[in-house]
Amino acid sequence: MVESLVLIQGKNVKKENLGISLGNALQLVIGSAPGFGIILHIAADSPDYLGKALIEFAKVPKVTGVVTLMIRST
Repeated sequence: MVESLVLIQGKNVKKENLGISLGNALQLVIGSAPGFGIILHIAADSPDYLGKALIEFAKVPKVTGVVTLMIRST
């Protein structure tokens, strides 16, 4: 299992648009980071699934950046 905290950047990104299918990655928590974007806590079965999830978030409308804040293997 691989866990990550991710900052999703972009103006007017809607939390409901981030509820996308991530395959073998699971979005656990969504929280706001005023002035920065939205923080996600993601758990994935492998680093490959985490990487694919990050790419999918980058495709969400109005997302201008996806920044990995932390990765931890459990």
